[in-house]
Amino acid sequence: MVNNELGVRFTEKKYATKNEVRNELKISVIDGIWDKVLAYRSGFNTYLLIKGIDKNQLRVCLCPTIANKSDRVDGRILNLINEYNKLNKINGDAGYYEQTNIIKCLQNVAVKKNLVSDEDIIRGIIQGKKTNADIANYYEALKYVKHNFSKTIDVDYLSDLYSAVTGNYELTYFYRQVDNEDPNLTAVISRLYKKAPAALISQMMDGLFNFIARQQLSSLNKAIVTFYYVEFVRPFKDYNDEIAVLLAKSVLAHDRLGEFAVNIPLESLINDNANEVHRLFDEVQSTSDVTYYLTYALDSVERIINKMIDGVAEFSTEMLKKDFYRLDDEPQDETHKDGAEQLSLFTEPVEEKKEEPEVQSVEPQPQVVREVVREIIREVPVQVTPVEEKKIEKPQQVVQLPVNNPQGLAVSFIPPELDEKTALRLEKHLLELDVRLKKGQAYFYARHCTLGMYYTIDQYKKAVKCVYETARTSMDQLVEFGYYRKEQVGKKFVYTPVERK
Repeated sequence: MVNNELGVRFTEKKYATKNEVRNELKISVIDGIWDKVLAYRSGFNTYLLIKGIDKNQLRVCLCPTIANKSDRVDGRILNLINEYNKLNKINGDAGYYEQTNIIKCLQNVAVKKNLVSDEDIIRGIIQGKKTNADIANYYEALKYVKHNFSKTIDVDYLSDLYSAVTGNYELTYFYRQVDNEDPNLTAVISRLYKKAPAALISQMMDGLFNFIARQQLSSLNKAIVTFYYVEFVRPFKDYNDEIAVLLAKSVLAHDRLGEFAVNIPLESLINDNANEVHRLFDEVQSTSDVTYYLTYALDSVERIINKMIDGVAEFSTEMLKKDFYRLDDEPQDETHKDGAEQLSLFTEPVEEKKEEPEVQSVEPQPQVVREVVREIIREVPVQVTPVEEKKIEKPQQVVQLPVNNPQGLAVSFIPPELDEKTALRLEKHLLELDVRLKKGQAYFYARHCTLGMYYTIDQYKKAVKCVYETARTSMDQLVEFGYYRKEQVGKKFVYTPVERK
């Protein structure tokens, strides 16, 4: 009974590490006690479809306390969406609220990168000013998540996301290919990896895509685990923090929240207490138990959502004051126009019409401050006296249209191209001649072998219908085999055929 109580104490009241249990009990050897704690937790463990570097399957412990916390935060998110749906979408209130949240998202990214996070500058970037490429690119990536939330989250989706966040849509490489870009970081510290070895990245990320597609877990918990896993693997040379947040938002958008997911400023997670986060990451890696970070992140997300709920309540109240209780002489605030035409809710002063002779009463009327209701204003018919405009007849101009007289093509030649029958023959010949070639490589080369032309990885990807990483590897192999030469044109790498006899 005592041991069971300790299991509850160090799981339900606080999801403690072994060292925390040792320190709290002030006992140096606690193996027996710790076994009991793990035995209690085992009844609530959910094993995940992702593995650590040591090949051990990761897990989360959804004991009653943690499950209830997750459900509570999930419920708060639904409350937030309900409050958001009450905002007026006609006069621009809803759009302005969305913009204020997107600004917070971008500000968190700017803080992480030690960039200027002034609200006016960020707002300018949203409006199209390219004052900072990194922030502008991240904004484009957010828009990609918003408009593509129904797409399957796989390596192609990740490729598009990475292209958007980097601003490079002609990638010459994808996953990180080396382990030590930063000489100040060692690959392994006390058997704990700072990031996944480059050789394991592709395999681990495929596991993550499988986890996202098939794991039976709440969308919130799945999003947090996704964020953790990308931050741990660090699959790219740079922009890993941004990709971790974007994929977490993609999971929320794909599973439940739709477009609204991009408005939640999960970017604040990348600015959390770095020392505490690193400690938790090390604990997860040592035990294969993601619950240590999950409980921490749930608290962070709950704070984010609570601030958003308070914010939308304050925003609604402020907008109601401006819309319905505005005095006649109060200037109209147009800051919450989001592309939609602002409805005028002023109470216009009524002026005496000088041309009306029948004005007999000169008694002063008491000034009335009126409460204007938007719906009523719309239903009250307004009599408008039509004003006849004098039509000014303009002299009719006769426009002489140019005579269409084709003179021929602007180019003096048509680029040579193999017909499909010849291409099939060449493809078969290549496969019989060069056993190194894969079928997709032979297929692509047989249809893209015009001297002087330049081809891209994206063309290979679309022609062969493969993922980006396969397309890049295949094109580089064709360079190695002597079929193409790789050249750089501006910031892009292209492939041009090499003459073969």
